[in-house]
Amino acid sequence: MMKTSKIQTRLLIFFILFFSLATTLTYAQTAGTLTFSTGTYAPNSDYGTKHVLAVWLENTDNPSVFIKTKAKYGNEDDHLTSWVAKSNKNLIDAVSAATLPSYGTISGTWNGTNFGGTVVPDGTYNLFIEMGWGRDHVVDHAVKSFTFTKGPTAQHLSPAGTTNYMNVSIDWNPLATLVGTTESADNVNVFPNPTTGKVNLNFNQALKGVSILVTNLSGKTFFSESDVQIPVGSKSIDLSACKNGLYFILIESESIKYNYKILINR
Repeated sequence: MMKTSKIQTRLLIFFILFFSLATTLTYAQTAGTLTFSTGTYAPNSDYGTKHVLAVWLENTDNPSVFIKTKAKYGNEDDHLTSWVAKSNKNLIDAVSAATLPSYGTISGTWNGTNFGGTVVPDGTYNLFIEMGWGRDHVVDHAVKSFTFTKGPTAQHLSPAGTTNYMNVSIDWNPLATLVGTTESADNVNVFPNPTTGKVNLNFNQALKGVSILVTNLSGKTFFSESDVQIPVGSKSIDLSACKNGLYFILIESESIKYNYKILINR
C-alpha cells in the first residue's frame, strides 16, 4: 500500500507541474513595444497620388482574430475592404486622419495590447497594411502582411517588400529586456523607464567634458550635447517630441561611458 501511495503521489506532483508549466507557456504575456515603418508607392500611373490606408494587427490562428487597428487614413471604406471585413471598422487606439495626399513613409507603434487594452499572449502575429485607390469609379487596393514574434526576446526584421510597400522595418522590443524602472550605474541613474517623454539623468558625482546623445534603433539622433559640465544632481532631457519606441542614451566623458535603453510609451 505504501509503495502504491508513493507512486500515486509522484504522479500527482508530475501532473501538477506539467499543467502549471503548460499554463505558463500558453498564457505568457510579455509587455513591450512594436515599432514599424514602411515606404508606400503608387500602384501605377492610372491613379493619382491621393489614397487611403489602414494598418492593423491579427493573430495567426486559423481563422485569424483581429487585434487592433493602428492607423486609418481616409473615409472611403469601400477602398479598404480587407480592413473593414476584419476590424468591423474598430478604431480604438488608432491614428485616424484624412485621405493621404501623397506617398511616403508610414510608421507607428503597438504596445502589445488588443483593442480592449489587454496585453495579448506571446506568439506570432501579423501586421497588415492596406492601401486603396479610386479613379473614374474604378477601385483598387493592395494588402500585405508581415509576420513577427511577440515574446521575451527582441526581434528586428527587415522583410522583403512589394511593389507598393518597400523598406519595411519591424522591431519588437520586450519590456523585459529593459532594466526595470530605473537604470543604474556607479555614477549615473536614468529614470523613469518607461517614460512618457521626460527623462532624468541623476549624476552622483561632478563630471567634465560630458557628451550626451539620444538615438533610435536606426541610429537617428534626437538629442545631442557635447562638452557639458555636469554638477552633482539631476539633469532633464525632454523627449516628448519623440514617437513611442525604444531609444538609446549614450553618456560619455574621459572617465565614463554608459549606454542606456529607454522606452517611450504614452
